[in-house]
Amino acid sequence: MGKSGSELLVYGLIIAGFLLFNYLARRLAQKAREQQEAAEQAAAQAPLAEAEGQLEDVWGRSPAVQPATIHAREPRAPVPGVASPPPVTTRRLFRTRQDLRHAIVLMTVLGPCRALEPHEQR
Repeated sequence: MGKSGSELLVYGLIIAGFLLFNYLARRLAQKAREQQEAAEQAAAQAPLAEAEGQLEDVWGRSPAVQPATIHAREPRAPVPGVASPPPVTTRRLFRTRQDLRHAIVLMTVLGPCRALEPHEQR
């Protein structure tokens, strides 16, 4: 099934647009990372005098937040709970490998269920 030239051109433009978008997204992300790293370096190299001045203000202040008080609950009468259901016991049908072998032998000897076969007319 041949494609016409216009269809191939449209597909090529779509693919080229996708590749261009991907390239631009990567370049913008790279520029953002570089700007963020430059800002982090500038913040790390900031003069320590400003930070020391801020610390002096903090040391001279009284604590703004008061400690929270904890109120104890009043004791309540115990609520009767719903009894949990008894644990489910899982019992294995064949407890040992020998039991499993006996069951396979019995199935082989007895054969398939005859109720599944149509009734024979005599």
